[in-house]
Amino acid sequence: PMVSARDGASGFKIDKIPFGKGAERLAFRFQEVDELGNFLGKMMVAKEKKGTTSDEIKKIKFHENFCRIQVVAERLAEFFNKALLKTPSLRPIYDYQRIPNIEFLKCRVYGFNDTYGKESGFLVENYLKGRFTKYNGNNGFVNRNKSEKGPTIELSCGTVALTDFLHAFSHWSYIFTQNRILVCDLQGVLNEEGRYPRFQLTDPAICSRGLKGNFKYGKTDIGWRGIRGFLHSHKCNHVCRCLGIS
Repeated sequence: PMVSARDGASGFKIDKIPFGKGAERLAFRFQEVDELGNFLGKMMVAKEKKGTTSDEIKKIKFHENFCRIQVVAERLAEFFNKALLKTPSLRPIYDYQRIPNIEFLKCRVYGFNDTYGKESGFLVENYLKGRFTKYNGNNGFVNRNKSEKGPTIELSCGTVALTDFLHAFSHWSYIFTQNRILVCDLQGVLNEEGRYPRFQLTDPAICSRGLKGNFKYGKTDIGWRGIRGFLHSHKCNHVCRCLGIS
C-alpha cells in the first residue's frame, strides 16, 4: 500500500548519489524531516527505478510489484522458520544458542508530490546495518566463499554454518510450493545484535514455473532457467537433509 509522511513530517531529505545499485533499481539513503529541517525517525532506504519515466502510474506499479515479491518471500520464510523449530535434529546442543530466523524487510510505496506538484512515489524500507552480503542469485550463483560462511552452530545433526539455512530455504521453497516457485537472489545482513541471530534480507527474486514468457514476478523471474541454475549449483547441506528435501 502507498503511505505518506508521518505526523510531524513536512518533507524528506534524500541523497543525490545512490549507495547501492541493483539490476533494475538504485538505492538512496532517505529520512523524513520536520518544518525546521530536523531529521525524524530512523534513516530509511528509498529505492527508485533506473532510468527516467514520465509515467508515474507505471512506476508506482513497478514498486508495488517488488513489494509483492517481498511479501510472498516473507510468508514463505515464516513457514520455513516454523518447519525448522519442528525438526528435532535441528535443535541446538547448547541452550544459549538458537537457529537463525530468516526475515525479509517490510517495504511500502511512499507517496509524495514532486516539485511540480505531480503525484510521485518510490519504495522505502528500513536501512540495514552491518555487512551486506549476496548469498545466492537468480542465475545459479551460490556464494561459496569461505570467508562469507561466518558463524556456525552446533546442532543435534552436527556443526552447521548459519548461511546453510539460507541456501536450504531457497531449496525448501521450491519443494514446499510443489515445484512452482523458488525464492532466490538472497541478500542482506546477519544481525547478531539481539539475543539470537537473524538474517534480514531484501530484494529477493522469485523464479516461477509459468508459461513461457509469462512470468508472475517481474523481470528477475527468469523461470525454469533460474530454477534449474540453482538446483544445479546448490549442494544440499545438513539443514536440507534434516528437513528431508535432499
